[in-house]
This record gives sequence, structure tokens and C-alpha cells, in this order.
Amino acid sequence: MKFTFNPQKFARRIVVLVVWLQLALVYHSQAADNSGNSEDSSLQGDLIEPIGNPPVKSQPVATAPIKAGDVVGFDQLAGFPVTLTNDLLFNTNRPAWADQKISAMIPERIRAADGKEVNVDGFMIPLEFNGKKVRKFILAMNQNTCCFGGNPQIHEFIIVSVAGAGVNDEMDIPLRVRGVLHVAVIRSQGKLSGIYQLDSQSINYAPSD
Repeated sequence: MKFTFNPQKFARRIVVLVVWLQLALVYHSQAADNSGNSEDSSLQGDLIEPIGNPPVKSQPVATAPIKAGDVVGFDQLAGFPVTLTNDLLFNTNRPAWADQKISAMIPERIRAADGKEVNVDGFMIPLEFNGKKVRKFILAMNQNTCCFGGNPQIHEFIIVSVAGAGVNDEMDIPLRVRGVLHVAVIRSQGKLSGIYQLDSQSINYAPSD
């Protein structure tokens, strides 16, 4: 069988690999103290600020209550500071305590959007496939976060679940995802993995204007 090198497919695989490594680092690089109980003041994390510009701003203005059907941009979802210490990034002894600390950093108006059907624009990073279709992906704040910038911060992405057979892989084009937003700390075996999830109902190209 003749092997044909496809540079575009190869480049896309490299991008996905880099993204996976970035996401792993953001959760694990500061979790050296696996006991999750350190009281050492030297472990106070740096202030984490949003990186880059979102593909679209929220409508209506970011100070209004979030209503069902609103476009909720990352100017809202990532528009607040988060301070993460080792015992918040990794905690198996007191995960409920750690989750409460993180939840308290999320503004009330964002937490109030939990369970509402909203629209969010961003860029796809595939996580799980069903054949050639994407079944789960990260909706990232911008392309810099996806491929060429720093590690994404905990509020700069949403973990999106796709119903049915899945959707096409569209990594390079801003998408608009409509679905039910869940705002809650996500933890796996003690490790912090996110604060936003979305059960998608429709996925389309984001409006250009």
C-alpha cells in the first residue's frame, strides 16, 4: 500500500496534540502537593487573568441578567479574576471545601446562568470522536488559546457534549453553540478540570458581524 503524506492532516494532528499537552499542564503543573492540605503561604497562586480577545462580545450588555436565549460571550464567562492554589487544583481529602472556594470566585450573575439555554461563540478543540464525527469538544475562547498562545485558564473554555452521531471537525472557524449551560466545578479524581459544561442543541458557524 502506497503511503501518501498529507501535510494538512499532519499539522492538524500536531495542533491537537499541543492542545492536549497545554490542557494537561494547566491542571497538573501546580499540583505537586498531592495531599491537598498544604497550608504553606508560599503556595499562593498568581492571579489568573483572561488571555486574548473573545470572538464575540455578549449581547445584551455584560451587566444585565443572563436570560434564556442570550448570546453569552467569554467577555462574561472569563471576565473575572480567579486565584488557584495547589489545594484548589488538586484535592482528594477536602474536595467539597475546594469546590466551594472556587465557586465563590464565580460572580453570582454567572452562577445564575446554570441550567439556562444560551448561545456561546468560540473555537473547537475536539476531544472525543465517533468515527470522523466529533462527540465532545472544548469550546475555546479564541484561536490563541487553541493553538499558539498560553495555557487556557479555567474559565476560558467550555466542555461541550454533542448529542446523536456528532458533528464535523471545524477547528479553524468560529462556531456558535446553542445549548444548556452548566456552571459548576468539575473535578476528576481530585483534579480540577473545568467550571463550564454545555449540552449542545445546535452548532453553526458564528455570525461574521
